[in-house]
Amino acid sequence: MELRNTTSQNGFALLMALVVVSVVISIGLSVLDLSIKQLRLSTNSKDSELAFHAAGAGLGCARHYRTIESADMEAGSNISVSCFSVTLTPSVTALSVTDGAAYLYDMESTWGSLSSQRCSQMKTLVFVSATTSTTTVTGMETLIPGYPYGDTKSCEPGARCTVISVRGYSRACSAITLSGTVQREVLLEL
Repeated sequence: MELRNTTSQNGFALLMALVVVSVVISIGLSVLDLSIKQLRLSTNSKDSELAFHAAGAGLGCARHYRTIESADMEAGSNISVSCFSVTLTPSVTALSVTDGAAYLYDMESTWGSLSSQRCSQMKTLVFVSATTSTTTVTGMETLIPGYPYGDTKSCEPGARCTVISVRGYSRACSAITLSGTVQREVLLEL
């Protein structure tokens, strides 16, 4: 009979050991899963901040050159811009408007250290309205993707208006199509 109780107790001890090991493994896997999620959140937060700073820096660059090159930009002339220690030559597109003139300046730059490169894509829309009539640009959603105020933008008679849209990315401009790239956008209307 003693032999029987020992066998029964050995089976119970094995069952208890399996239950304890299962609980410890479950807790370990839960902690590992939580750690991986926290790491992903941390990385996403860092990338989001990089993209937002890229958008903000691009806005500062575009706004600076809109101020110092205002006469050339209002005439639709080519300009040379130095941002992020890189000289850029934005493409200029003359837009078809009834009265006045409108030009779209488009440029992009990769900048930052090699380990944290980022991209700033800057679009500056410059309106020069005639003194007696309103200048209206149509197709705003095509010119500035994601433009939130409809498809037209008007500039009052005799005014100089500007719309600056900057997209900042958490990677270099050549890598923005890769999975995991974070984009932030800033829009300024003057």
